[in-house]
Amino acid sequence: MANPRRSIRDRNKAAIAHEPDATPAPAAEPTPPAPAPAAVQTPAAAPKPEQPKSSTPAAKATAKTKYPPKVSFYQDPADTDRMRAALLHTMATENYRNLSQFVNEAVMEKVARLEKTYNGGNPFGAVGARELPQGRPMGE
Repeated sequence: MANPRRSIRDRNKAAIAHEPDATPAPAAEPTPPAPAPAAVQTPAAAPKPEQPKSSTPAAKATAKTKYPPKVSFYQDPADTDRMRAALLHTMATENYRNLSQFVNEAVMEKVARLEKTYNGGNPFGAVGARELPQGRPMGE
């Protein structure tokens, strides 16, 4: 009968145990504790200046990371299919690299239109994710 299947972890343990150079390290003698140093006055560190704290979570999200924060939303599957199709069939001519770029540019076009219509073209104040109403409106 063949050997039962073993996981890679078990095989690695077995291989390590059979290595000829795998001898346990000699136990070191415990070293006596070092004598306590004499009391030395160290200069007090200068207090750090207070950083102005942001009042909104949106401002905290501006820290540089490899990827921007992920945003998710619900969408009808038929609309999602249309969005992907529009992206796929126009990637070369519109220079979209991926779905994130496509969606971001579409959203920001809408945001710019709303700012122009309702705020004189100026950006609205930043709003954090948890500052928006959550869930479905009552009565739906």
